[in-house]
Amino acid sequence: MEKTTRRKMKIVGKQTYINQETGEMNEVQVIDIEERDANFHKIWLSHILNSIDLIGNQKTKLAFWILDNIDSENQLIMTQRKIAKNSGISLYTVSETLKVLMDSNFLQKINSGAYRVNPNVLWKGGKSARMNVLFKYHQNEKADKEK
Repeated sequence: MEKTTRRKMKIVGKQTYINQETGEMNEVQVIDIEERDANFHKIWLSHILNSIDLIGNQKTKLAFWILDNIDSENQLIMTQRKIAKNSGISLYTVSETLKVLMDSNFLQKINSGAYRVNPNVLWKGGKSARMNVLFKYHQNEKADKEK
């Protein structure tokens, strides 16, 4: 399914404008048009996490643990050892899972001990904040390719 946006129109009301050429005052109807996201699935993450936790393996559990522990900029600021300790998953599994998640473009390594979930995969918040994080994500991606 193609992701599209929809427009929300809001009638602001009548306002008076001055014609720059003639100086004539005109009363006009003002409409505010706002672009909004539409045709996206809404997910209640805690319910999905609980269900997947019951059926998933350790790698799946770690992926959902990461999603549950990222900050407002989609970052997980934590070493692999601390992730292993806090998630209750072995260091080996953490290391292997992080590699797979980075290879699949689900997760990005910012630096040693800092990771970011791709905002095209998951985002919680408004559009402008997402665009800002997405820009950072692509900048880091570009820097990695130049190395």
